[in-house]
Amino acid sequence: MKPCLKRIFIGVAALACLAVIAFAALVVSVMMPPLRSFSRTHEKLPAVFVENGSTVYCRMKYCDFRFPLPSNVHIVGTNLESGGFDTINGAIYVIGTNGVPISLRNYAEFLQKRRWNVSVGSGAGCPDVTNNCPDVPFDSSSGVIHYPLFEQMFADSADQEGGSVIAETTNGITKIRFSYFGDY
Repeated sequence: MKPCLKRIFIGVAALACLAVIAFAALVVSVMMPPLRSFSRTHEKLPAVFVENGSTVYCRMKYCDFRFPLPSNVHIVGTNLESGGFDTINGAIYVIGTNGVPISLRNYAEFLQKRRWNVSVGSGAGCPDVTNNCPDVPFDSSSGVIHYPLFEQMFADSADQEGGSVIAETTNGITKIRFSYFGDY
């Protein structure tokens, strides 16, 4: 083989090897999230944080999940029940600034404005203590609901598939359970 052809052949073979190595690196970086999560290896995960008092930030080894809290809430506590590399389950307990549970109807409308799909688990009409409660229909993914008070509501994120919250009022406090299951 002539030296000139030999150099061309070696050059083409080297370029082909580099292309195969680059393709393999691309496949590994896309298909194997652990290789992309070295920055989180020394953190105790999963974990739950509250950002700026208005966003619950669930941090996992491979994924992050956020959901909004209404303004003017006081966070009483958080509870991380379980979690894994791309899953998390827990609860956050909140009350309004006036010391009473937050209005689930207002929270449902707040979530809807932020691209969450909301449906009502249970609810009631006007309480016995008031006779003039407006019947404002609430549009949810399960239809139009004609009662102003919610006892429980479900919401799932339109932006982060796999993320959901369930809010309910019990014992003078609002419990917001959250769940996320990632796709890795």
